[in-house]
Amino acid sequence: MNSIILFFQKLFGIFKASSQQLQAEHTSNINQSTSAISYSEQLIPALKHDHQALINLYGQISYYILSQKYDAIQQNLDTLKTEFNRHIMQENVSFYCYLEQKFIQNPEQLETIKFYRKEMNGISHAFIKFIKKWQTTAICDDNIEEFRTEYETIGQVLAQRINQEEDHLYTMYQPS
Repeated sequence: MNSIILFFQKLFGIFKASSQQLQAEHTSNINQSTSAISYSEQLIPALKHDHQALINLYGQISYYILSQKYDAIQQNLDTLKTEFNRHIMQENVSFYCYLEQKFIQNPEQLETIKFYRKEMNGISHAFIKFIKKWQTTAICDDNIEEFRTEYETIGQVLAQRINQEEDHLYTMYQPS
């Protein structure tokens, strides 16, 4: 019986040590992930390049609407969604995180940045909802006007947002 108790005590000691080691590694990972985000000269040109690529994809879909190539619309919606998501992820990780850490001591600027980020999250949600709807609904002569109306609306919102980002928000991205 004593040998069984000793066995379980040793086993518990091993689990306890492993648990403490895992906790220490987890804390280390958290500290590493919250370290400072560096400024990158290439970020803003890359984000602007993404904007142009998204505008070009949007234009291609507009062409397919006019030429009634409905299958091509849905294929390009997939590409548009992928590129949009990639761009948003880059902005969230590299751009907004950098600005939030840079302006942590400037509550007014920080609020502006958080406002833009929250607004973009709302736009992103509406955009993805639109894409998902039309990925699961066959586009045809019967619903092309509904698609076109929604597509033009989302396009206007995205164009306005791109202008705001490039004219105002991106100018805040400067080396510390």
